[in-house]
Amino acid sequence: MSSFRSEWDLVPTGARVTAVLAYLALAGLVSLAFVVNPTAGPGRGPLGLWPFLALALIACLFLSLFILFVGYVYGDAKRRGMNHVLWTLLAIFIPNAIGIILYFILRDPILTPCPSCQTPARKAHAYCAACGAPVRTACPKCKRPTEPTWTHCVECGTALRGTAPTPGGA
Repeated sequence: MSSFRSEWDLVPTGARVTAVLAYLALAGLVSLAFVVNPTAGPGRGPLGLWPFLALALIACLFLSLFILFVGYVYGDAKRRGMNHVLWTLLAIFIPNAIGIILYFILRDPILTPCPSCQTPARKAHAYCAACGAPVRTACPKCKRPTEPTWTHCVECGTALRGTAPTPGGA
């Protein structure tokens, strides 16, 4: 499966349907307004009202894209174990799509499934909270999660080279 397809699957079906319906409804209303009253507004130049109709349809498209992005924030925050309702509300109510931008800057890493029981575990966890199985390599002294490239533990300073890594490490 492609990366785009896996990310697209995070957008809830309700958000997809709402985006399409919003576009069709607004585009229909805008088109109807221009058909019913073609002399209204500026633009009686050589192109007529077509540039304004095109601009209105582009605005409808941006509204639909905004709805899809809010749906993506909901699905992605849920996947990452974050407060998905809070982030969705922030994405909706912080103006000019700043809430969506903040989400992409501040989002947590994707959870790693436990190799034993498949319970999602955060990056800061070395052991599974459900079954206790090791999820990542851990320091032999303080048991904090470590990275495979580290030579010393950043918490206690214990040398990590030469020690056998904990099974299931990332």
